[in-house]
Amino acid sequence: MPSSVDNSQTAQDFWPSIVRIIILEVVLLIALSAAFICYLNWSSEAAVSEFMTSGSPSLQAVKDRPPCGGSA
Repeated sequence: MPSSVDNSQTAQDFWPSIVRIIILEVVLLIALSAAFICYLNWSSEAAVSEFMTSGSPSLQAVKDRPPCGGSA
């Protein structure tokens, strides 16, 4: 049966592994956050460019329509 000294030594052996796992999780979280922010930036630019290319012809078409009657 192992003594309590062996158990404390075994627990101390795990600390470097635990620290490495925590560092890896933090780095992974930062990388995923950066990828998500880049995606949001890209999609926002794509949406703005699509909006700008559609332009005002659609707005002009709405302005040319006669107003609705009182039945609506």
